[in-house]
Amino acid sequence: MFRALCLLAVLAAVRACKTCTCGVVRGARVVGGGPVGPGEFPWLAALKRDGKLICGATVVARDHLITATHCIYEVEASRLTVLVGEYDVNNSRSDGFQVSHVFQHPDFNRYTYDNDIAVLRLAEPLPDRLYRPACLPDDDDYLDGGDAIVSGWGSTIEKGPHSNIPMKAEVQIWTQEECTNAGYGRRKVTPRMICANAPDRDSCTGDSGGPLLMSQPYFTLVGIVSWGRGCARQGYPGVYARVDRFMPWLKVALRHACLCQPPSFN
Repeated sequence: MFRALCLLAVLAAVRACKTCTCGVVRGARVVGGGPVGPGEFPWLAALKRDGKLICGATVVARDHLITATHCIYEVEASRLTVLVGEYDVNNSRSDGFQVSHVFQHPDFNRYTYDNDIAVLRLAEPLPDRLYRPACLPDDDDYLDGGDAIVSGWGSTIEKGPHSNIPMKAEVQIWTQEECTNAGYGRRKVTPRMICANAPDRDSCTGDSGGPLLMSQPYFTLVGIVSWGRGCARQGYPGVYARVDRFMPWLKVALRHACLCQPPSFN
């Protein structure tokens, strides 16, 4: 009897998931650095703790987001909310959507920021009009040298104030060898990290937890803003948690999520 009830619960959850598409923007494609257009990146979310903006996050399902563990390390879910579909975070009329559960990666190292990934589950699903999810990568995608886009409400210059509207920048992903040979030293960059930047373009303070996405053929979350030395310093690229290395863990953390499929180009 118990087994039958569990099966019914699983079937009900499956039926509740409707067909949907991930990785599709609402606005123009990114061609360089600058402000994000309103609604252009419908997966981009602002993470708040006790009502204060602390990090970014990425919507991957109607009630699940991905962020960096260092953003929410040892923070109770009741203190966290996310703004989705908002543009000017300083003039938002919304208190945000309440986070009900936090799934920190169990191997996160708060000293090295290794395994810097977390999943947030919301208390209620997001309204369809507010979001579209980003796609998740395949296991061990080839990323070296690829063009990517980082976005968030972080500082636009090193030690500068946070931006009230989201900004975006096109960056290039470094090879793993280039990353480990950067100014940080080999011991600080692990296989679960990737580096990315471009001249005068980088993630910065306040962008942590936000997305690094590759846009071809659809927007796919390949990195999570994690750490770095300064902002856009030569020889010190932004360092991101490499999402494809965490797919086995994410499949467990997102087991209750209604994940969308990439668009078909056939």
